[in-house]
Amino acid sequence: MGESIRKWLEEYMLTEKDTLPAGEIDTRITALRAMFREGRDMTGAQFSEAMTIAHFPLYFADALSRAFNSDYAMQTGSWRNYTFADTAPDFRDISRFRMTEPGTLHLRREKAEAHATYIEESEIYLGVEEYAEQFDVSWQTLMNDDLGKISQTPQRMASAAARFEDQFVSALYDNATTQATLAALGAPWAGTGRLTSPNLAIGISAMMTRTDAGGVNPLNIGRTILVIPPVLVQQAEVLLGSALMAGVATNDLNVLPRHIAGVYVDPYIATAGINIPWYLFAQPSEIPAVTVARLQGVPGPWTYQKSSDVRMLGGNAPSPFLLGSFATGDIEYAVETIIGGWDDASYVGVTDFRGIYYSSGTTV
Repeated sequence: MGESIRKWLEEYMLTEKDTLPAGEIDTRITALRAMFREGRDMTGAQFSEAMTIAHFPLYFADALSRAFNSDYAMQTGSWRNYTFADTAPDFRDISRFRMTEPGTLHLRREKAEAHATYIEESEIYLGVEEYAEQFDVSWQTLMNDDLGKISQTPQRMASAAARFEDQFVSALYDNATTQATLAALGAPWAGTGRLTSPNLAIGISAMMTRTDAGGVNPLNIGRTILVIPPVLVQQAEVLLGSALMAGVATNDLNVLPRHIAGVYVDPYIATAGINIPWYLFAQPSEIPAVTVARLQGVPGPWTYQKSSDVRMLGGNAPSPFLLGSFATGDIEYAVETIIGGWDDASYVGVTDFRGIYYSSGTTV
């Protein structure tokens, strides 16, 4: 890999030979070869050092014109629209309780006692954890950053933290353990159909027939939320945007949009072959199907920089130098987030299975 890059750079330099002084091209190629020889001999300890100018040979190479192409735009999740937000005062587990409804009434004969009823409680435990990443760069590297790309690293680290949270929340419900548990509950909780008009209608009907823990009182689930992987976006648009039921020969009126409160894409839903899962969620204000916990007062990721221990006594130093460490000149950035949920052996992060419907998307 390194040898092919070296050859490519040599060829690039040769294309610029008309703009360089005589003999300069040979000098640069010789230096380039030496750099790659040293690169092959670098030890693991050297690789663990702070990022320096040598780590960015393309970025800092002399050229008449340099510019950065646009970076990839990462697809982000929308889980805040269908998960329930909760907070923890500290890093100890917190308890959340639910109480069942009393039983129904029974006929009371004259002089007879009323039937006794009972209620039951259930409990889940939520906890948060700290997740972090750190990045070092030398002050000389920051000094040479005339395009400002490396100085954007803290913002890019914040974006990486947001993507981490998307993956974290997706894994709370889109995992093999939760899927197997929901499938074992039977037809009202899970199916195998792909995202079609009839299968979506089956899922909506299943959500509307949910009952409480006692299996007696119907839950008043209104419009549901459809959560899909990116590959199903166009299919969902057809199903919900057609005036008539898409794919149905009877040309019935399309009533599905009346029962869907929103369609959200989870880019981390795992798909494999013909298996393209999709989910229905109750609105989180009605049933907290998936609860995402935060540390109280900390609503999301944050970035920070280590304070410099350099104190000027005289003279003038470059401004990036004043940001670094006295010992090494390194400028250190970090990003952290505190997030969590339930960690159940059967449901993983699904805190109330009555608020979710899962289809494996395997069969027609």
